[in-house]
Amino acid sequence: MTLPTVFEISGRMAMFRKPYTTTSSVSFPFPPPTALAGIIAAIVGIPNGAGEKGFRADFWEKMKGTRVALRILHPVSWHRETINFWNVKEPQKNPHIQVRHQFLANPKYRIFVDGSLSRALKEKLVEGKFVYTPYLGVAYALSDLKYLGDFNGEECRQPTKVNTVVPFLNGVEINVLETGGVFREDVPFSMDADRGLKHSISVLYSASPGKDIFLKDKGDLDVQKCGSDVVAWFPAW
Repeated sequence: MTLPTVFEISGRMAMFRKPYTTTSSVSFPFPPPTALAGIIAAIVGIPNGAGEKGFRADFWEKMKGTRVALRILHPVSWHRETINFWNVKEPQKNPHIQVRHQFLANPKYRIFVDGSLSRALKEKLVEGKFVYTPYLGVAYALSDLKYLGDFNGEECRQPTKVNTVVPFLNGVEINVLETGGVFREDVPFSMDADRGLKHSISVLYSASPGKDIFLKDKGDLDVQKCGSDVVAWFPAW
């Protein structure tokens, strides 16, 4: 039996681009499950096949049966910059174009991983190593990793408060008065090997890491206590 592996990831900036943005790149406020899958695959060393075709994401086959949870540790704070790119469409007019980007400033997250990959992930984290460079959404947003340990998951009764991002599954009810308000976001959940979106999922989160989400009814959620954290798991891939 494997125990959930827990680690933290942080950096000076992050950008998890929303796919519908074109001219100006806008970020999700935290890494969606698809980004978490890429981070795990990079640390463990699952090849994505991009050496043959740049859009490949072969690591998704290895993600089956693994589930994740995410806690936001630093307040969601935005930073905007204009970045120079090569103008590949009309370089004769101007060799560069400037594109506005929205970044997350000083992000820090706690990631919980449960399933078949947790043991291989633990081995790399304990050694302080990774196979491919893990980054926060874009290749120039390098990250720092910190292994926290592996913990038994203890089932929580309802009602309860949750420290992590909450997948808004069937039957989930929030105590708004106790929570003080939450944000809702639709995020990509899983992709196929050609990076085509297979499923998305709606989530609830608090922009302030000091505010928990109080559940009146957890519905289909699996809520567990892992160490000092009360965790709402995403469904397994």
